[in-house]
Amino acid sequence: MSTHITVGPVTRIEGHLRIDVEVDGGVVKKAWSSGQMFRGIERILEGRDPRDAWVFTQRFCGVCTTVHAIASVRAVENALTLEIPKNPKGTKSNPVFPRRDRRLSSCAS
Repeated sequence: MSTHITVGPVTRIEGHLRIDVEVDGGVVKKAWSSGQMFRGIERILEGRDPRDAWVFTQRFCGVCTTVHAIASVRAVENALTLEIPKNPKGTKSNPVFPRRDRRLSSCAS
């Protein structure tokens, strides 16, 4: 017989999160999470230069700002199918203090 466990709301994050887990015999069989707070980042970014996305996304959480900024930069690079050479991947400038002339330069044309 499985047991359903709900943990929520998790409020030590920016917004609220709910975690549901189905456990059977001490083994997690299913798990899912849901956020109950609409923040609308997609709407905020509509019509803006994609190179500026990191500036907005990093401010959504007071704990993991850098992670959101890096994820945003990578998402834009992937969306624009930019190939970042292997060597610069480890030496890219910090996304919190980017140099516009060195980041996503191919989408400026």
